[in-house]
Amino acid sequence: MKIVIIEDERDLGVLMRNFLVRQLNIKTPEAAIKVVASLIEGLDCIREMSPDWIFIDNNLPDGKGINAIRQIKEVYTDRKMKVVMMSAMTNLKEEAFRNGADYFLDKPISFVEVKNIFTNPDTLSAL
Repeated sequence: MKIVIIEDERDLGVLMRNFLVRQLNIKTPEAAIKVVASLIEGLDCIREMSPDWIFIDNNLPDGKGINAIRQIKEVYTDRKMKVVMMSAMTNLKEEAFRNGADYFLDKPISFVEVKNIFTNPDTLSAL
């Protein structure tokens, strides 16, 4: 499983990475999970890695994650890539889903909710 985390709060990105490594029992985290702090870096990682999962923050230094979701979903139609929008702005939830997000996580992030995404039988059957 490959994951890209696009989050400009570096500590949160690292916390998520470490949680996912433990939760998903990832043996080679350096190759499987990338944490980047901008949309440009994120889109580059997505192109290079072709990840299964993308966690994307909304407020990034070079743009809005919510606007990138549609672009990601349109460009990578051949992949069963799951996109998780993360934001403290809960009013963006409907728009995120309209743009193609598969999940929405409210900030501050609850790692119980992150775990629930990966333990949901529908999620696992889609991988």
